Amino acid sequence: MAERNDPAVSDPQHHNDNLSDDDVALLCDIGGAGPPKLGNVKAMRLERLIAAGFVERVPAQEQGADAPPRYRLTEKASAALTARGAGLNEA
Repeated sequence: MAERNDPAVSDPQHHNDNLSDDDVALLCDIGGAGPPKLGNVKAMRLERLIAAGFVERVPAQEQGADAPPRYRLTEKASAALTARGAGLNEA
C-alpha cells in the first residue's frame, strides 16, 4: 500500500496545513452524508487530522449513547477544502 509510506500517515509532525490527496478524500467522506469506513490506515490518518484541528469528535450527548463514533469537520478543514477547490456536495 502506498499510504504506508505517506508522510501524513507515518509522521505526526507532517500534518500542518499541507493535506495529501488521501487527507482531502477522508475529509470529504467525513463531511458527506454518512460516517466513513475506517481501516487501520484511515483510522491513523483520522487521528492525525483530529490532532491537527481539521476534525472533531461529535460529543456522545449529541449522538446518543449507542451510536457509533461520529466526526465533523472544523472551520479549519472547511477553509482548507475550499482553498484546494474540493467542495462538499450540499443537498
